[in-house]
Amino acid sequence: MNTIGNLLFEYRKKHQLTQQELVEKLSHYSNHFHALNSVTLSRWETGTTSPSLKKKHTLLCFFYTQGAFESGKCYEIIHERYKNLSMPLEKVFIKNYQALIGNLPERIHHEHTFYTLKDFPHKQEHIEHIIDIETASNTSDYYKITPQVLEEWSQHASNLCIICEHKKQHLGHFIMLKIKNRVAKEIAYSDRSEFMLNREDFCMPHENGTYYIHALYGRSPKIAAILSVYGYLHLLEHLDKTDNVMIFSTRTDGVLLTKDYGIKTVANGKNAEYGFSWHGMLSPTPDILFSETVLKLVF
Repeated sequence: MNTIGNLLFEYRKKHQLTQQELVEKLSHYSNHFHALNSVTLSRWETGTTSPSLKKKHTLLCFFYTQGAFESGKCYEIIHERYKNLSMPLEKVFIKNYQALIGNLPERIHHEHTFYTLKDFPHKQEHIEHIIDIETASNTSDYYKITPQVLEEWSQHASNLCIICEHKKQHLGHFIMLKIKNRVAKEIAYSDRSEFMLNREDFCMPHENGTYYIHALYGRSPKIAAILSVYGYLHLLEHLDKTDNVMIFSTRTDGVLLTKDYGIKTVANGKNAEYGFSWHGMLSPTPDILFSETVLKLVF
């Protein structure tokens, strides 16, 4: 599928631009297109040739700044591509990160059921599983979220809390919280504990903010990949109100899992109380959606 070509064509059609007019617009946007001409653009549109990975990234950032992915045909095209990301992403996880995200025997796909935590009838059991898993994966006594707090997080209108289960067995979870940009920066630089969030720190759906990825766990690469796709689609669906994505990790191997996906480390240090090394990661949303790894898989 010639995704970039389709996006270029649909963008031109929506804005009633000739190929030469779009060439001029792109040339003004970035030096990467200073040598671009209408012949090359035509070949990109038809799929005869393809832009380099760097030019693809710049094109997608251009569409992003123009609001092309917020609605309409361009949104439909890119949304469909991300929906189909789980299988290629699973292969990447198996190849590079098997030891980090789980290595249990895989179940067939239809046995995996995914729910939003707030709507699940047996959510208390899963909340306890989430806390047990996250406590075990962190330094002893560091993880301080109570079931009541986690349930409150899951009820907030802007947060994404997804679980995967089979016959009441917890197979995975993905928790992404929308917090104010200032708060996200404080957590990323360890100026504030991630466990001290209060209601005023969260963003309402109409407010711009940062999505803080609190937890991602899958018992297999397939589950981890599908949960990741839920995250990508959520970011895409709320693109106009999402400025950044943030992670605070107490595991060095967690940095390995994020560095190829556009999430840059902005600060690191050592926790004086617990003695572990921490890594604060914060990046603009386009860097996450259009990271090099995702570009290779989607575009």
